[in-house]
Amino acid sequence: MNYDQWREWFAAADLWAKQSNILLPILLSVIAAIIFWWVFSYLPEQKRRKKLRPIIELTLFETYKKLFSLFDLIMAHNLHSPSFFQSKIRSGNLSEDDIKLGLQNKCLNETYLYDLRTRDALLVMGEEILDRSMNIDELCNKVLVFHTYATAEELVLLESIREKIRIYHFSERHIKKDCEVNIGGQILRPFDPSLSYRRGNFYEIYKLFSLLQALVLNHHKLDRDRFIYKMQWLYYSDQYHLCAKFIKAHERSFERDLTLSRNYLALSERKKGNIKVFYRIIEDTFKTRPHGGGALISSRSTFKELLEDNKLFEILSQYYSADEIFSLRRAVIQDSEDKERFESANQLLANYYREKIVNASTV
Repeated sequence: MNYDQWREWFAAADLWAKQSNILLPILLSVIAAIIFWWVFSYLPEQKRRKKLRPIIELTLFETYKKLFSLFDLIMAHNLHSPSFFQSKIRSGNLSEDDIKLGLQNKCLNETYLYDLRTRDALLVMGEEILDRSMNIDELCNKVLVFHTYATAEELVLLESIREKIRIYHFSERHIKKDCEVNIGGQILRPFDPSLSYRRGNFYEIYKLFSLLQALVLNHHKLDRDRFIYKMQWLYYSDQYHLCAKFIKAHERSFERDLTLSRNYLALSERKKGNIKVFYRIIEDTFKTRPHGGGALISSRSTFKELLEDNKLFEILSQYYSADEIFSLRRAVIQDSEDKERFESANQLLANYYREKIVNASTV
């Protein structure tokens, strides 16, 4: 646009402004309102969001970790060890039947230890489950307080989790309630003292946990914990191509966990059918004797399904002694046997409770 055209345009605009008694004041008011909103509302709000959104993301991740710890607890074989089901919990494939089996050796409080045949097999976990549930509820509330900075998807998901987790005995009074009921002088107790009646509720919460897992591991900034958890989630949910791609893209950012990530990369390549690549990664990883110069059993989860792979153990035998390899094999076998014993014992408990109910109904 040349100088004469600019003069014509300004002249036309000036004429319109002089002739306009209504539109010009409205236009100026709109412009002033936009400027006011931009300076006093939008920019301060964006600044607050930049500061507060990380709190939301951290709280979501903490909720995810607390939910995982809750399911690890209800699937545990004792009070002081991680469960044998961690990989299945991460995979998103834990079934309602799995949860029912895990709950067969858990009871609410000491009053449920009335049966001499099963009392030594039961773990009292009511208070611990309540504590973890209340922690999850508090975290959900924290996000809901800052709801302006959370997405609709996040709010709906956390509200659903909070609703489901409050359904059963969500107070100290309910946890400590005696299992015995006196009706007309007759003492009544439940035939099944375990927490298996909560299997449906826990399964609903687990499905919400799986949705939250996908949300926090896909949508938020990657840190060390998210790197490890996402790597495990992708592998155990059979997403081997994505797992390998993810590890290759990020492993150098987490040198501290290089052995762990290389193990999952090797396993992913094996599942993809790249056996030679698997062996090469394993040799490159273990020839340096990671884990502080030894402790092969620290990677036993990598080898738990590979005890029959002679080629693999030929590679390991180049860098580890026969005793170290024997210890690895023994640890893997021991873990497998312990898991089988736990499942078998809990199934026996389930059968015993079922027989009690059948016998009572035929009396």
